[in-house]
Amino acid sequence: MTFLGTGSAYPSPHRGASAVVLRTGGECWLFDCGEGTQTQLMKSQLRAGRITKVFISHLHGDHLFGLPGLLCTVSLNTNPDIQQSLKCVDIYGPLGLRKFLRVTLGLTGSQLLFPYAGRSKANILLLNFRTELKT
Repeated sequence: MTFLGTGSAYPSPHRGASAVVLRTGGECWLFDCGEGTQTQLMKSQLRAGRITKVFISHLHGDHLFGLPGLLCTVSLNTNPDIQQSLKCVDIYGPLGLRKFLRVTLGLTGSQLLFPYAGRSKANILLLNFRTELKT
């Protein structure tokens, strides 16, 4: 587990906004993505392109304002000619997250070169995952 940010709504030069990465089986799962997460990833030994799942806990800016930029950076580092290497990024979060991403990416004219799938917290996979974390 790598803590990229624990500064919550009040980040500092030494503590970024909320972001934690869990490495499991060659994948990286990102929990929350506050502003500055990309910078913190660059300072770590982690690679943004390895992120396969993103979990956003709630729709406060200190937990999600870094997500559109991170997704765009991952997309810029994707080779569009190698279709077989494009892995889907699963994004889990509360209702409203999908709209936030569509509006943000749409207003900025950003296009992602990899598939992504949004799932709400009602999704059984997320509920099972949270249950397993508690035990």
